[in-house]
Amino acid sequence: MRLDLTPLLSLAFLSDEAARANAVLDEARAIAGGRSYEVMVPDEPDLTWFEGSLIKKLVYFCEATRAPLPACPGIFVSFFTGGRIHVVLAADVIALACTTLGASPDALVERYGTGEVRHAINRPVG
Repeated sequence: MRLDLTPLLSLAFLSDEAARANAVLDEARAIAGGRSYEVMVPDEPDLTWFEGSLIKKLVYFCEATRAPLPACPGIFVSFFTGGRIHVVLAADVIALACTTLGASPDALVERYGTGEVRHAINRPVG
């Protein structure tokens, strides 16, 4: 079943023709800093693609680049679809994913993160 990405793409802080992608990505870096996570949206996106190909890989990317959820500082997602590019903050993508999938950011990290410990380990004193 097709997943309507309109709510997600409406969160874009930049949108333009895909032919201008390099200029758009330069502008996005100037606005948001950081890195782009680029995604080719299939013709018929569905929930399986959304979770398995987008969110799973985005969570791993954010964790691996030390941009922890839910804020994902310095990361934006560049969606290529229908001959256009739409640039959305990764934090907005994660927020929508939490709502759509009924999961917290911590649950997404547990499912799809790097598996590294995000907090100090308590060791016995003495």
